[in-house]
Amino acid sequence: MGKRICKERGRKQGGTLILITIVSFLFILGFSITIHEFGHFLFAKIFRIPVEKFSIGFGPPLVRKKIGETDFRIAYIPVGGYVKMAGEEDVEMPFTKIKDDEQESVPTENYIPVKGFYDAPLFHRILVVLSGPLFNIFSAVVVLIIIYIFWGIYVNPYLRVRVEKNSYAERIGFMDRDSIVSINGRVLNSWDELETTLATLQNKTVDVVFKRGDSIVEKNITLNLDSLVFSSYVPPLVGSLKVGGPAHKAGMSNNDSIIRIDGETIETWDEFVAKVRKSKNIPLQIEWLHNHELRSAIVTPLPYYDPLLKDTIGQIGIVMPLRKVHIEPLRAVAMAGSRSIELIYLTLKTLYQLIIGEISRKALGGPIAIAKLTGESARWGIENLLTLLSVISINLGLVNLFPIPALDGGHIVIAIIEGVRQKRFSKKTRFVIQQIGFAIILLLIIYVTFNDLTR
Repeated sequence: MGKRICKERGRKQGGTLILITIVSFLFILGFSITIHEFGHFLFAKIFRIPVEKFSIGFGPPLVRKKIGETDFRIAYIPVGGYVKMAGEEDVEMPFTKIKDDEQESVPTENYIPVKGFYDAPLFHRILVVLSGPLFNIFSAVVVLIIIYIFWGIYVNPYLRVRVEKNSYAERIGFMDRDSIVSINGRVLNSWDELETTLATLQNKTVDVVFKRGDSIVEKNITLNLDSLVFSSYVPPLVGSLKVGGPAHKAGMSNNDSIIRIDGETIETWDEFVAKVRKSKNIPLQIEWLHNHELRSAIVTPLPYYDPLLKDTIGQIGIVMPLRKVHIEPLRAVAMAGSRSIELIYLTLKTLYQLIIGEISRKALGGPIAIAKLTGESARWGIENLLTLLSVISINLGLVNLFPIPALDGGHIVIAIIEGVRQKRFSKKTRFVIQQIGFAIILLLIIYVTFNDLTR
């Protein structure tokens, strides 16, 4: 009876996790594609270029609604989208047989369009094409601002230090478990503030106040950051949990305190992490305190590839205990802008390393990898999903600027070439170029999907 109940519970949890993955994947994909295509649509309307179709997805329409001159639709294949403007060849021609009634021009009575897309000035055409990727990048900034204002950022609130024996920190007067209060009169509230403050005081003599036991100690010390090595003394408390992760399934909750693993007493977060990381797929007997009640369970860490460590480690779905700090709007805008620039740089650097072979091309992921990643992020909470959304939006914006036919970057290159030669390509030539572009994209989709299936 007990086994049947466990199996039933496991089945329900599995169904819930699959639903979370599907919903989060559709949300990420739908948002990114809609924002991208809306950028094209908005600038086409600004320059009075008639828009015939606005489609989220490819293939036959699942839902469609005609508003004014534009046929808005959600299609069956949610791997992209398009905006078709007057004068353009139909975007779906390489993949889908277009019905005769869909090939007809859209009535434009009571509307005063200036011209079709290819009749618009070169600068207007480039802006219409460029607006899609730029809207993706801009949306990432907006999402980050929302995260910082409404969810805030997490900081390490523990200012107690761990000092190695015979280290420089010990020689200048620090002892294990000293708790830093202030530096040069500035009261510190988090380890992040401590690191930021120290970074500005290299080789300077500073006044440090810290608590040692029940005593307050004040010292004048000269900081040598190259030699000053100590870390935060974090207690082994459960912070956030991943829904459906090993710890969550075992019944752990936020703020539970880890006591022992396999009979070995755990005193710090670092000890806990070290034990779990080296135990992938190895069952651990974990004991913890929940509201002063001692609990225990067999928990098996799952293997997880950490790109920072470049190694596969054990993970049970817990992050360290952190404190949430809400950000003022103006600072949130500055932080979001700075973070977006950082993400753009990291994305371009990664793409460059992929091109020259410094990073294996097997690392490229497709729809399956994105779906898995969105599901994982959603299980950590909505703010994690939104953070991933900002990353994917920036990636989508930058990748679309690649000079590949059928991508926005390819359209911009073609427009520039036509401007230089002061002559448009023929309709047949544009159609052939577009087909080549779609073929390249289709091959890339097949390749990354193959990577997903064999990874």
